[in-house]
Amino acid sequence: MKEKINNIELSSSLFLILFSCTLGIAPYITIKSSGIDSYIGVIIGSIIGLIPIFLFCYIFNYEIDKPIYIKTKIIFGKVLGTIINIFFIILYFILAITILFNTSNFIISQYLTDTPIILVIIIFSLTAYHTCNKGITTLSKISLIYIVIIIILFSLATIGLIPEIETDNLKPVLEYGLKGPIISGILYSLVLTTPIYGLLLIPKKNIENYNKTTKYIVITYLITTIMIIFMTLVASSCLGKHLLSMYQYPVYITLKRISIFGFIDRIENFLSIEWILSTFVCFTLPIIYIKDSITKTNNKIINLIIIIFIIISSILLFKNNTFFNHYLDSVYPYILMILFGIYIMMFIVIIIKKCIKRKK
Repeated sequence: MKEKINNIELSSSLFLILFSCTLGIAPYITIKSSGIDSYIGVIIGSIIGLIPIFLFCYIFNYEIDKPIYIKTKIIFGKVLGTIINIFFIILYFILAITILFNTSNFIISQYLTDTPIILVIIIFSLTAYHTCNKGITTLSKISLIYIVIIIILFSLATIGLIPEIETDNLKPVLEYGLKGPIISGILYSLVLTTPIYGLLLIPKKNIENYNKTTKYIVITYLITTIMIIFMTLVASSCLGKHLLSMYQYPVYITLKRISIFGFIDRIENFLSIEWILSTFVCFTLPIIYIKDSITKTNNKIINLIIIIFIIISSILLFKNNTFFNHYLDSVYPYILMILFGIYIMMFIVIIIKKCIKRKK
């Protein structure tokens, strides 16, 4: 990667990856585990999420001129490093098909109700193909354009939703204890932070003024999580216990209530478009990760083959929404745990290697 990006562009990519969780998988998982206390789960998850963010920064700062698929071989050795890279490819492939189906499902359930999901999956994937050919640097630069629009729309949404808040809907607090919010918080933190590890494809030396990168990453995480906590809290207070559990996309349903000064409404359509664009970034990143792990050259044929496999897998594995929801409940969390576990292993081995080096 010869072209450099700056910290603002990297932070924009990180912001979009985190923002993609506001309407999609993260709210569904937290509500399933803790119901009306889901906002407490999100708060707990945001605090727990600082751990994977710390791990990300630590691994990012190790061998700053190397991308992640080379770092693994330096950390674990050539043979074990190659095996772990294969694990990464499989896990990020699963992550890609999950994001693809979830986004396509949202589009057909809320907008294109008479359109076959297969058609949406194909169009969304082929659009990502063009960005994949440009590489992760271009993806980071595109992200900067989206983030400005999202912040403006979020500000309008905040103004419109404040009158809709009904604090009585949040009661009783912790009706079933802390177990649900803690479990949902752990799952939420994994859903929120796991995709950002794809940014480890960027060697730190390819970032302008890279000594400040860690600070930018932490600040971006904190800002985004505050936004997500607010949206989850508002969704819980607006919809209440029963309505909250009925919808797969509760935040989007809440946004439909927005009316500013009686004539500015339908903001949810603009925010959902921005959410789709943010999931586009989140979907493209694993594909670039897989391709870069396979070959260092920008091979368009390999990109196309990867995307075709993702399309076929998404169609065959997730036959309907019910099956997909079951997968989110019982399979997807364990996949994220495995991925996170590998990064913990990397962190531990790096520390051991540094300790051994100091003793010498």
